[in-house]
Amino acid sequence: LAGQKPEKGKGDKGKGKGDKGKGKGDKGCGKGAKGNDELTVFVRGLPWSTDEETLKKDFGECGEIERLSLPLNEEGQPKGIAFVQYKEEKGVEEALKFDDTDYGGRTINVRKASDRGEKGDGKAKDGKGDKGKGKDKGKGKGKKGKGKDDMSFA
Repeated sequence: LAGQKPEKGKGDKGKGKGDKGKGKGDKGCGKGAKGNDELTVFVRGLPWSTDEETLKKDFGECGEIERLSLPLNEEGQPKGIAFVQYKEEKGVEEALKFDDTDYGGRTINVRKASDRGEKGDGKAKDGKGDKGKGKDKGKGKGKKGKGKDDMSFA
């Protein structure tokens, strides 16, 4: 029937990825790929007003930047951290000199992205430490419940 919309169904234009779309492709660079950690520095403590262009200009003085990532929060504002990947080791060495220096009124920390902290640092998984009450702790009947042991036949 000409002029009518086809029935609901995928037809030729389904939502599958097909050969285009957001598939990982040949390189395998999915979400979270950081590139070369040996040539990447992790910067924290940045002012929230920092933008990508300013960072590129300032950290570009250390060496040629391959890639720069400035993660944003839910509101689209910078989180105060950045990953800067340089083309050469010399750029990384120069950038590391900015560790524990003032940047826009805040003290920033710069370290190699490959120098992650040891596992086990920080709080427990839920952020409460290990002293919170678990499922089995708290109110129970103890010895006062209606148990078979309480029956006495006199």
